[in-house]
Amino acid sequence: MPSPHSRRDFLKACGAVAASYWLHPSCSFGRDFDFIIVGGLVYDGSGKDGVFNDVGIKAGRIAALGDLKDRSAQQKIEAHGLAVAPGFIDFHSHSDEELLLGGEAQSKIRQGVTTEVLGQDGGSLAPLNEKMALQLVENFKERFGLEVAWRDFAGYFRNLEARGMISNALSMVGQGTLRELVIGEDNRPATAEDLAQMKQLAQEAFAQGAYGISSGLEYTPGSFATTEEIIELCRSMNGRGIYSTHMRNEDETLLEAIDEAIRIAREAGVALNIAHIKASGQRNWHKQGEMLAKLEAARAGGLQVTCDRYPYIAYNTGLSSLFPLWSRDGGDEKFVARLQDAALQDTLRAEVWHEVEKIGGWRSVMISSLTKHPRRGEFEGKTFEEIAATGADPFAKLFELIIAEEGGGNMIGFAMSEEDTTALLAHPYCMPASDGSALGLEGRLRRGNPHPRSFGTFPRVLGKYVRDDQIMSMAEAIRKMSALPADTLGLKDRGYLRAGYWADVVVFDPNTVADRATWAAPFQYPAGIPYVFVNGELVLAHDKLTGKLAGKVLRAPFSA
Repeated sequence: MPSPHSRRDFLKACGAVAASYWLHPSCSFGRDFDFIIVGGLVYDGSGKDGVFNDVGIKAGRIAALGDLKDRSAQQKIEAHGLAVAPGFIDFHSHSDEELLLGGEAQSKIRQGVTTEVLGQDGGSLAPLNEKMALQLVENFKERFGLEVAWRDFAGYFRNLEARGMISNALSMVGQGTLRELVIGEDNRPATAEDLAQMKQLAQEAFAQGAYGISSGLEYTPGSFATTEEIIELCRSMNGRGIYSTHMRNEDETLLEAIDEAIRIAREAGVALNIAHIKASGQRNWHKQGEMLAKLEAARAGGLQVTCDRYPYIAYNTGLSSLFPLWSRDGGDEKFVARLQDAALQDTLRAEVWHEVEKIGGWRSVMISSLTKHPRRGEFEGKTFEEIAATGADPFAKLFELIIAEEGGGNMIGFAMSEEDTTALLAHPYCMPASDGSALGLEGRLRRGNPHPRSFGTFPRVLGKYVRDDQIMSMAEAIRKMSALPADTLGLKDRGYLRAGYWADVVVFDPNTVADRATWAAPFQYPAGIPYVFVNGELVLAHDKLTGKLAGKVLRAPFSA
């Protein structure tokens, strides 16, 4: 943690008042660089303190760092009083669909995110069987008015590139997606033939550029897999990728779930990442120390272990997660039928209350988004306690909403402590990540009452947790949002500001950078991030999008 003295020195160096900044256009003919970022406090991503420097960009890459005041450029960006850092890598993103809408998907780029890691929590947009592909077509047509079609990662990646990407993206392959493709949505063991087919599909995904395997073991159908099935599936990576898991449990059996995740990675011979790590529910908060001790012991034993976490005390998931796994067996249609079965009402109510009580009661469950309910606007952004205050039975309302949503609907659960959140964010191998989607203030990507993390994750870390709370240094926070995820994924030429690396760059004001999105009003872009480069193209300038769609699909190095 920086001392108050070092913080004062830093703020003085950056200027107590944000310096003015502008673009100097000039003829590109014969210029040394396409861009020079002049006079900023440059953090290279390594965790070292920032140094005042110029950054030269040419042909998409960092061409030089140093004193470039006498060198020419097509455009110069005055960055005195500002910090310059590698573009942030959102290790846990759900922008799989949204990035297909090009420049509409603004909320991450405005946070300085230049690369998003998709295919999380066991769900990816490839590979697909015929039924899944048809559902994809219908979903995109209904939600976005888009005509899309693919079956594998090659097709998905072609669609992303053809439509133009506002940021870079790479994808995991979802263990739940593989299981749905091969077995369906039923709770049954995988046969030897099933497992062989899933492994073959996974290897085809890797050959097309997928980076590893994700699991979402609190969601169906991935949750129906045994530990041994997941170990064998992860062996399809041949020790080259990463297993990123939304564990089987994050509350009552949290420690057992940690043990399972470590066992899977160790026996499969792959790196491990614990997704959105947490001890959920007040009666489980005391487990966080032992949870981290288990991960540290695994690291000491030679296992590559990381985790990611958003800087908020509430999670975002489906309303269906309040219901037991047995009720969700077989997919949404069977789930909805069970909700309407009078003989199951008492049993379901008891099991739902067990889940709700763990996170603090109905006041801790907020409806974030609905898509089909005719009065959805009345409920989005409301807690079930607020709904109950109108005289409604919260159980009956929950059942009603999920039935209207045909098994869907999303919620925000306030279940974590601020003290634990701070400790996790400060942990050296915990990567700040949004677990959210790239959204917008208008149009097709403004919907519901989403978790503010989709708009505020990275500036919240820089503003609240670094500048205000001082839980870690600026250099360390930047390392954990750029170099650490790049190194974890094996991105050889991203995550650092070094000559020859791709010019993914964020320029921000350390004195004013802040999240603005709130639980009640999430649709607000952050403050203090005026410039973002993606692959050497200026995508955000003076807080405005330039119209450049400079992102690329990043394919795994073992795809060749």
